[in-house]
Order: sequence, then structure tokens, then C-alpha cells
Amino acid sequence: MTDINAASRILADAFLNHTLIDPLPEDIAPTSFEQAYDIQRATLALTGAKQAGWKLAVATRAAQEKIGADGPLIGPLLDGRILGDGAKLTTANLHYPNIEAEIAVVMKSTPAADATSSDILDHIESIHLAIEIADRRYDVKQNPVQTLADLNSTGYFVLGQEIENWRDLGFIGGTVTTKSDGEILATNDDPDAWPEIFGGLEYLVGYLGKRGESLKAGDVITTGACALPTISPHGKIEAIFDGLGTVTAEISKV
Repeated sequence: MTDINAASRILADAFLNHTLIDPLPEDIAPTSFEQAYDIQRATLALTGAKQAGWKLAVATRAAQEKIGADGPLIGPLLDGRILGDGAKLTTANLHYPNIEAEIAVVMKSTPAADATSSDILDHIESIHLAIEIADRRYDVKQNPVQTLADLNSTGYFVLGQEIENWRDLGFIGGTVTTKSDGEILATNDDPDAWPEIFGGLEYLVGYLGKRGESLKAGDVITTGACALPTISPHGKIEAIFDGLGTVTAEISKV
């Protein structure tokens, strides 16, 4: 039987002590996404970390269908871990840095719980190019349910340049490439493989509304990987959005 208290203590200790752990024991591990969300919320509370936004993962319908999810998987972005373009980190900050080129949204105001994706547009302050550097506390990659419990692999986030004229939606579907020290990690030139950015936001707003929560001004939401997430232990990281710009970060080896 899932034990939310025991599981969240293990995950919170791993986060706070920056240690790697084995999979959650079978007798306390979550067996459903709902249980994983319960553990995630309890873990975040135990860490004392302040939330500054949200991250969406598994952000295409094809990927969601493969794991039996009805929408993207949701986790926190943490205060102090949202960094500017050119951010510098070291291998001491990360276990398994998973590099993801993403589109991020900064909120201007709070949409209603039943807001549609079109409604949400009026509550957006700005949209940005970004890099998510996801990270896990498990020594070995786990299934989506255990991953979701582990704060949905939240790590660090690099908020890049603002996209001008984003309301024309012309930024969606272009070629995206990630690199580490000049070597290609991943490339996506298939518009259908982009995350459903505004559909994901609608799902997030509805998910929060069912729990008596809401987005608020200043929240940062990253909407899912635009190219295949790829681990790069260290190096100069680039997310190149064709025709839009580039976001960079550096992970130095120590």
C-alpha cells in the first residue's frame, strides 16, 4: 500500500541532502498518477522550497497515450532555480542534467478555473525561449509514476529571451536543436512533435482549479520539451530555435 508520508520523507531527504536514492520501496511507492501527485505535494512541503511556477512534461498527446495519462505531467519550478540566459552551474549542482529546449510562459494575471486556451491568452505577460535542466533524485531512471512523485524531476530552469509578436503563434513548430560543447544532443524538425503549449496551459489551469489553486501573476510555466530530452553531464549548453534565437547555459565540471 502506498505510504505518502514515508515516500515523501525519502524524496525530501534526497532533495535536501542532494543525494541519489534507489527506487521507492514497493510497499510505499505510488501506483497511480494521483498517488504520485499526493507524494509530490507532500515532498515539496517537507523540503520547505518556495514554488515559483510549474513545469509540464510528457506534453504531446502521443506521449501521454503511451503512458496512460490524460494530459501533461505537472511539477513545480522552484524559487532560486529559475535563472537567466547564460546561467552558470556546476556538476556539484546536478546529478543527471537532462537538457530540454522549451517554451516558457510568464503570467500577467489569474485565469478562471474553467478558462479555455483562448481565454488564457489574455492572462499571459510574455512568452520566452528557455532551457529546462531537469534532474532526478533516483540513481536509475524510473517509470513515469515514480518520476512524477520525485517533484517531476525538477532541477534548474533558464529563462531566455522574450518572443516578440507571440500572439500570431508563428513561433510554434520550427526546427529546434540542443547542443553541448557544439555537439548536437537532439534536433526536432517535426511540428507535430512540439508540445501542445496552450492546450497544456488549459490542462494546468483546470488541474489547479480542481485543487482550489490557481496560476498567479509572475508564475513561470514551462510547457514541455521541443526536442528530445538528452542528458549531458557538463558543457556549454545551447537551445537553438530556428528563426527565433538561442538560449545558453554552462555546466562546469568540478
